[in-house]
Amino acid sequence: MNFTLFKKMFRDHWISLLAWGLVIIFIATVQLSVYPSIAESGNTAKQFIDTLPENMKQMFRMQDYTSGPGFLNTELFSLMLPLVMIGVGVLWGTSATAEEEQEGTADLLFSLPISRRSILVSKMAATFVALVSLSAIVFLAIYLLKNSAGLTVSTLFLAFACLTQVFLGLFFSGVGFLVGSLTGRKGLSLGVGSGIAIICFLFYSLSPLVSTFKFTNRINPFQWTLGNNILVNGFDASGLAKLIVSSVILFVSAVLVLERRELRS
Repeated sequence: MNFTLFKKMFRDHWISLLAWGLVIIFIATVQLSVYPSIAESGNTAKQFIDTLPENMKQMFRMQDYTSGPGFLNTELFSLMLPLVMIGVGVLWGTSATAEEEQEGTADLLFSLPISRRSILVSKMAATFVALVSLSAIVFLAIYLLKNSAGLTVSTLFLAFACLTQVFLGLFFSGVGFLVGSLTGRKGLSLGVGSGIAIICFLFYSLSPLVSTFKFTNRINPFQWTLGNNILVNGFDASGLAKLIVSSVILFVSAVLVLERRELRS
């Protein structure tokens, strides 16, 4: 790994990374400021939710909505946080090499006395650190605000949930790296990475309503991340292992493709 390229990745994206960090803090603050009113409504809110069809509650992740873990799962960990982690992961993944080719700087980058593998691994490591940083911000924001909001959640389970979100972002980052390495086109890589994420989320959301979609849960990264409800049930070793293994496969494939492909200048 080359630390110069590692640091350059952050220099190129530090403004967007900072912006996403501030967005996460803002979202967490707003959502936790709403929780006291949800908790106070207690039985009323629960009775209303109980009137909804069970499949509908599963679709919108509203089981046990008035509890701390249930509220966080519905409002942050089932949609908002995955969107941020996937967005950052795909953007950093597609910009790693495809942006260099599209902007005509690939010749300069790959003429350096550094192997293509080292270049890509350095940018992958930077992406991983960026996702870990955003996840840490989420954890700290919730940890620091939960008491003032009267929200009770296990600190350990919260850490596990944040960690799993890192690898969800890393999975789709791997898609961006692979498509970027295959095509050298940033727009196409962004489209494919984002499109696959939307399709996966759509199948995950609709599987409680459409029985024929349930088979996709076995290969759906959203199911691996959210299916076990980590904030309530704790560490999901199986889901995390699937995310890590599939991410490694995507990253290794991206490296192998880039090492063999003739790059556009």
